[in-house]
Amino acid sequence: MEKLATWMGVLLLMTISQTAAAVTATTAAEIRALFAAYSEAWAANDPARLEAHWDTTDPVPVYLAEEIDSPMTDWDSLRAYWRHNEGFHEKVRLVFSEFAFKPLDDSQVMVVLHMRWDIRFRNFASEAMGGDNRVVTTVRRVGDDWRLTSWTEAPLAPITYMRRLYERSVSPDF
Repeated sequence: MEKLATWMGVLLLMTISQTAAAVTATTAAEIRALFAAYSEAWAANDPARLEAHWDTTDPVPVYLAEEIDSPMTDWDSLRAYWRHNEGFHEKVRLVFSEFAFKPLDDSQVMVVLHMRWDIRFRNFASEAMGGDNRVVTTVRRVGDDWRLTSWTEAPLAPITYMRRLYERSVSPDF
């Protein structure tokens, strides 16, 4: 099963890399700017600022957070999630990198990226946590701006994550 998932990932990245030339440097910069502003909205811990980066004309947003079992596919659920996090998180830092772009049509682009996250909680047993995640998202051109329409967090499988932890734990002089 792990081999199948690896090959599926390789095929996805090959497809993205083959079509990456279709996204202009200007478009890539605009989309990266969207994610920089989205990171600032999360740092502000403000649901209204988060929503401002989404295409609210889309009747079916898709948001799959790694910590929630089911995807959110309506605005009420997504807004409730953001409001909950506003009270739950004391501080949030998201850093986006390693962008890959796949144009879907003239106004939509699939974006695959790496997300480093650090969160400090209010009133929780663990004061702070952090980690790395892969994200697959779709953005749509709305007027002169890009807006999110879908968001899927894809953490590593536990066995892969544990293997990497063990690999990083090898003594430097070994």
